[in-house]
Amino acid sequence: MLMNYKADIAKDPIMHSIYFLSLLEGPKCEGWVDAADRWLCHVVEDPSMIPQQSNAWKELEKRFKEAFSDYAEHERAQDELKKLKMKNDNLDEYLAAFETQALRADIDMNDNTNLRNFALGLPRSLADACIKMENSKTYEQWRAKVQCQQKIYLKTKSLHSEYRTFNNHTQGQGQRQTSGWVWRHPGGNNPGSNNQNWRGPGNRAPP
Repeated sequence: MLMNYKADIAKDPIMHSIYFLSLLEGPKCEGWVDAADRWLCHVVEDPSMIPQQSNAWKELEKRFKEAFSDYAEHERAQDELKKLKMKNDNLDEYLAAFETQALRADIDMNDNTNLRNFALGLPRSLADACIKMENSKTYEQWRAKVQCQQKIYLKTKSLHSEYRTFNNHTQGQGQRQTSGWVWRHPGGNNPGSNNQNWRGPGNRAPP
């Protein structure tokens, strides 16, 4: 409808309503569609049936939501929010799921209970890192901090992995280069002393 907002079908509430009803199919809504058609006919004959500051489309939309809204959806969505947990470092997936369930639950994103549920769904270390930063009072602030801390964590994790690879490689080279040399115990390097620090093959001291 937004793509055609200049067309008559979008501008005229009656035409808008008829187009909407034409999209509804199936045995579970046929009766309601028939009743809505009859109601629209009465509205065309007597426009005073529509309250002031409203129109046929607004009233039809209200009737539709009253007839087909899932009244248990809010409760189910709130339960899902409490169970939701971030998995496998996938923050984007957690954010998308949390925001979807919050929308279904029709709750205030900045509500303290909602923010607490959001934090409890994060890994403890990530939540702790965000709490140590400046106090967050809105969902957007929490979201930005979590994304920032997660980026830092992923970069650190990647760097640590590279450190292990690099160290293992250099240690392997070092073992080949210094093979045969052993650190004995602290002491002087006096050639006549039995406490020489380094002893190589053949019990010879290095230069």
